[in-house]
Amino acid sequence: MRPGVMHVVQVEAKPDGDRPRVEVVDEALWSATELHSAVLAGAITSGLVCALAGFAVGFYLGLREGER
Repeated sequence: MRPGVMHVVQVEAKPDGDRPRVEVVDEALWSATELHSAVLAGAITSGLVCALAGFAVGFYLGLREGER
């Protein structure tokens, strides 16, 4: 997270029932570059996991078929 992104709102020790504790964020949490790299990393990771899972299931089914 980039420094200076969060703005903390001071609340008293015992807030009233009507006043929720909140943090106000008035700018983007991530830059466009950080978001792009996170999406790309997620896509690559999920693709690899799915490929490995497909390979494992195919190998298992091939072993079962070979025993017949």
